[in-house]
Amino acid sequence: MSDQRFPREERLKLRNRISELFAHGKRFQQGPISVLWMVSPWPLERGVQVMVGAPKRRFKHAVDRNRIKRLLRESYRLERLDHFEDKAPLLLAFLYQGEQPVRLDDLRRHMADALAKIAERAQK
Repeated sequence: MSDQRFPREERLKLRNRISELFAHGKRFQQGPISVLWMVSPWPLERGVQVMVGAPKRRFKHAVDRNRIKRLLRESYRLERLDHFEDKAPLLLAFLYQGEQPVRLDDLRRHMADALAKIAERAQK
């Protein structure tokens, strides 16, 4: 049985790595999710580090932003299986750009497509 958790080591938190991702990462849009990704120049314990976000400009209330981020983390956790096994270390950012209300099943579908696209592009 595979690991279904979203451990602390898999969260992208270091400021220098986040700024490197935003400065040099590749971008694409997958439905309402804007995706930034890059191969990490640093060795990573879990192989992937992920951050999620929702813009304050679009979602004024913190409860709305927190719910969106929680759903993004959950959709990533459920859809990440075997996409990044034995691949180069990656830094990922998922930024929600859509409208409310947000549904988990819609996010999971878009997340699965985004992860497949990243896995395909990271192999090249």
